[in-house]
Amino acid sequence: MKKTLSLLAVILVLVFAVSCGSSKKDDKDTTDTDTVDDTDVADTDIEPTDDPTEEPTNEPTDDPTTEPTGEPTTEPTEEPTEPTEPTEEPVKTLEIIGRYMDDFDTSHVITETEWTSRSSHGTTVSHISQYDNEQDFIIAKNDSEKSWNPDKWSRFDYIVKNGDIYYCQTAYDKETEEEALATQAADKTDPESSGCGGYAWTKLHKDTVEIIGRFNDNWGMSHIISNTAWFQPSSYGDSLFHITQFDSVDNVIIAHNDETHPWASNKWSRFDYVIKEGKIYYCQITYDKETEDAALAVTTADRENLTAGCNANPWSELIAVVEEPIDKDDTKIVAWATGYKDYQAGEGVDEDWKTPEKALGKAVGDSYDVVVLGDGGSIVLTFAKPITDGEGADFAVFENSFNDTFLELGTVEVSSDGEHFVAFDHFYLGLEEIGGTGSHDASLIWGFAGKFKQGKGNMFDLAELENKAEVVDGTVDLEAITHVKIVDVIGDGSQLDSIGDPVFDPYPTTGSAGFDLDAVAVINEKE
Repeated sequence: MKKTLSLLAVILVLVFAVSCGSSKKDDKDTTDTDTVDDTDVADTDIEPTDDPTEEPTNEPTDDPTTEPTGEPTTEPTEEPTEPTEPTEEPVKTLEIIGRYMDDFDTSHVITETEWTSRSSHGTTVSHISQYDNEQDFIIAKNDSEKSWNPDKWSRFDYIVKNGDIYYCQTAYDKETEEEALATQAADKTDPESSGCGGYAWTKLHKDTVEIIGRFNDNWGMSHIISNTAWFQPSSYGDSLFHITQFDSVDNVIIAHNDETHPWASNKWSRFDYVIKEGKIYYCQITYDKETEDAALAVTTADRENLTAGCNANPWSELIAVVEEPIDKDDTKIVAWATGYKDYQAGEGVDEDWKTPEKALGKAVGDSYDVVVLGDGGSIVLTFAKPITDGEGADFAVFENSFNDTFLELGTVEVSSDGEHFVAFDHFYLGLEEIGGTGSHDASLIWGFAGKFKQGKGNMFDLAELENKAEVVDGTVDLEAITHVKIVDVIGDGSQLDSIGDPVFDPYPTTGSAGFDLDAVAVINEKE
């Protein structure tokens, strides 16, 4: 199938109305939960060889071309009709978008428009022109430069079986798109052992950055590393790098500097890293290359010399950050919320749980004495005396999770006038959907309320907001915070965190859906 195009027009001409029917694509709707960057691999059902003249069994290609499907039709009506608003057909997405490794140490990045493969034998890029999520195939044009058969056409058949993805490159050297499309599909009967030109299909495993987490380095800088981004918040300016490819064998990460990067916007960076005796060391060996290829080509840092092998400087150690909760009975707590406003219950909340008064006073620490926000709901808490930016954490938020893994999350904002709020950065480093009864790895959750079980609160330090625009321009006064706002996260992946990654928490749930607020505690109070 071609990528979805919809055509709808209404034309009123004299006495006759002519309506153009929309030509529809029959791909089924899919939701992409695996966001990827661009990584590549030679698609082969057998080990790839150094000789590019040999015919690979599976290999990706490049060059997206798009054609509309179907022809518009017109039907005159006997009487003129009022024009109607055009309706768009829902956009379909390729169902196997993601970043993968195969069993031959080849990496694959599949997007809506490209299939890119990288291995020790080189890079191949295939530009996707059409796909079919029901018949499970992709047609693509081989890149004119990064391909064994430049400007030829390929066909990829794939199958999802027991949660695993297998693919077979059934064509790689066709002269036209039509010839590739006409190639006989691979036999899907037994992809684990046969059906792809006499060989087993190639199995794709989800590929992830192996140093995902939150760290401080030995120079005092903070690092948040996800599967798609490397973020370095700093008083000198936040540096965000979008990871486009990584190699978990050679320990290399290539990233595109965000346009907001303080001194090398839109340039390219390369990070080399070493894991030695349980410790992680990294070297940002370049940060200002004009192209991705130029960054990749930079001479590797000296991994045998951690004291002077990073551009003649020491490598930096990444030290994992461990976040501790505060207990509801901790003596550091000096006050609790005394009032509320703007309680907005979201979807999935029964009336019995719409009790905002239960968020006032000391945390109870059980499953019932809470106000439920519902999916996307929110509430603002107020205090007898303002919260102030003091030593360490300044306030804490308590949820009612009954264990350490079933965690419903909320974002946190603060205000000094009740009208203008500034939000804490929040990072979700997990990759998988949770479902209605799933569980979290809490070490991958940062800056959200709800990370700890009932009776234990997430602590928030107002100093983390000091470089926010609303604070710098005086809109929000960190010395006199009077309002704390909690907003439930809808955990289906539709919401993004502060670096653009999807956020997941238990979803869908009903009755008491979403964040369950027990209380908000004050640690540093303004006198």
